[in-house]
Amino acid sequence: MKIFPIKKSIASLIIISILSCSSVKTATVSGKVLAIQKGKDGYTATIENSKGRIYYGTISIPNLKNLQLFKQAETGNTITVKGELWKMGKEKQITVREILELKHKNITEAKITATVQSVEKGKDGYTAKIKTTEGTIYFAVISIPNLGSAEKYREFKIGEKVTLFGEIWKMGNDNRITVKKILD
Repeated sequence: MKIFPIKKSIASLIIISILSCSSVKTATVSGKVLAIQKGKDGYTATIENSKGRIYYGTISIPNLKNLQLFKQAETGNTITVKGELWKMGKEKQITVREILELKHKNITEAKITATVQSVEKGKDGYTAKIKTTEGTIYFAVISIPNLGSAEKYREFKIGEKVTLFGEIWKMGNDNRITVKKILD
């Protein structure tokens, strides 16, 4: 019986698919973030676990099960992620599907009163650049998921004075506030 080239190609693809899937397993990785490399839709976090093993976690919006759970880690944070574990050469990689926990090294909560300088729309809300009376610039992340409900959400106008409560953190040199409450 003669096998046509097309049938051979399909059979080869099925075998390759089965073999490649068998080398990937789901795992949970916890550890300290040693480095961050920014990418197009997210970033790669170099994670060192408690045994000193290094993992490279690809954390991107398209890979996450729930887009609203995207969180930006920083060097020094502690992170727990879940996803597919695989190797690239000797390096252990994990394609992150869930960020189970992210502990920022220096998170504080604060109330800030400031004037809106600009507004940049995003997927689930917007980021407002705000300036306090002391001259400190913050980038305020305002979204329905962070506020808890659509009733608490509202859009700011440039020049408006606002009072916000939330988690203060840094992204690079930028001061950030993840807004949990809009107080006025």
